Amino acid sequence: MPRIACLHVPQLPLFATLRAEPQLCGVPLAVVQAGSDLGGRAHVLGATPVAVGVEPGQTLTEARALCPGLIARQASPERMRAAAQAAVEAAVSLSPRFEEAEPGLVYLDISGLETLVGDERAVARALVLAAEHVGLCAAVGVASGKVAARLAARAAEGDLVLEPTRSGVGGGAFRVVAAEDQREFLASLPLLALEIGGDLLQALHRFGLQTLGDMARLPPGPLAARLGPEAARLLRLARGEDAAALAPVRAPERYEEGEELEWDAGTLEPLLFVWKALLDRLCARLSARGLMARELSLQLRLSDGSWDERALDLAGPTREVSSLLQLLRLTVEGAPPASGVCAVRLAALPVREVLEQLPLFGARSASPTQLTTAVARLSALVGPGRVGQALAPDRWAPFAASVGRFAPPPAALFPERQAAQVSLAARALRPPRETEVRCDEAGNPLLVIGEGALGGRVIASAGPWRTMAEWWTDAPLALDSFDLELAGGLLLRASRELHSSAWWIEAVYD
Repeated sequence: MPRIACLHVPQLPLFATLRAEPQLCGVPLAVVQAGSDLGGRAHVLGATPVAVGVEPGQTLTEARALCPGLIARQASPERMRAAAQAAVEAAVSLSPRFEEAEPGLVYLDISGLETLVGDERAVARALVLAAEHVGLCAAVGVASGKVAARLAARAAEGDLVLEPTRSGVGGGAFRVVAAEDQREFLASLPLLALEIGGDLLQALHRFGLQTLGDMARLPPGPLAARLGPEAARLLRLARGEDAAALAPVRAPERYEEGEELEWDAGTLEPLLFVWKALLDRLCARLSARGLMARELSLQLRLSDGSWDERALDLAGPTREVSSLLQLLRLTVEGAPPASGVCAVRLAALPVREVLEQLPLFGARSASPTQLTTAVARLSALVGPGRVGQALAPDRWAPFAASVGRFAPPPAALFPERQAAQVSLAARALRPPRETEVRCDEAGNPLLVIGEGALGGRVIASAGPWRTMAEWWTDAPLALDSFDLELAGGLLLRASRELHSSAWWIEAVYD
């Protein structure tokens, strides 16, 4: 029977709230049902240990009567969704074979991990730490079969200690049940541990059965004949004979973080505060997996119930919070939402961080991570769509160029540099500089009137070279190009459009 680990985040609404607000770990806190119209009738979904007497199922009014200093937070579906996805990421960091049974409850196959991580206690400890890296306090159980692993994780919940961490909340615990000790571990548990239905539970109690050990000692045939096949299945589980296999699923391809606002935000300042917290948690999750954000999606739920969706195609992969925050600010400043914002959701499409071994000798160069981070900073500084990689478009126009996504080839693809004799190089100006040129009667340039140093008396010229291109399109190209030497020693390429007689400077020779 394979060895299964169960990662369980108990009271998911509570731990999702503490993940976003870890400073509340040591104060009396209760997370209640969402809905502003419930008031004191809202039921408690979870409470911190210092909220003495407060239990799930109580109304908020009852909880505050037992704990006068109680702080209440409404359950956030956006926070819970992000916390459940973070739990899956913690499991995937150790094993690719996992099953998400429900939000906050993940099973994973740990067979063979002893050669990579260590024994089963080391695996369970690594799983607890992986959960803490994504801001979760989790209970981990290891046993043979999913049901026994779930019961072991439930037994570890009593050892949880809530501690605020940089990423959220920590203090997880684990319980490892060896294969030879599993039947003894199960024997001491009550029948309620298997979540048995009411009618079947009453029937078992009428037979005098109180624990799983009492049930395991019965013969399967007579029990199934009296109580049906469900009782026979529970008998096998009580004996530790769990043959249920994992139903593996694929890891999520998008990393999401979300937040509901207590009020409708009509200005940018409160949104920046919310975005900063979401980006901190999102980038911490990416860093724990060695990933970077390649694309960022922003979804704003407006007060009228509609969604305002925006996609940011980053100039370079990054997980730098300040650059991403600046890009979000520029995006929303350019096109503000139509009405107030009541919820925010950020999603990142990740790519693997590129790691490159730097040479021991020779000049030190920037790593791929530093390079892409610098590109992301430039994009945040000058605006999206203005930084990237120069591309040659499929056009016949001279000096035509465009900007594409920054994606330099690996260093191994660059050919070795050969010593070359380059007498002159043209530095293209994009966009070309509009200018005014005075010509003689034959059309030869005499004076260039441009901005700053891009002007002066022409002392030598070559050309013209006529270009007729793209005549098959709606915007045909017809121009004469000249190479000009100005009085100050500047060499430049200037072109005149034949139809409009407009001049522009296309390049400067270095």
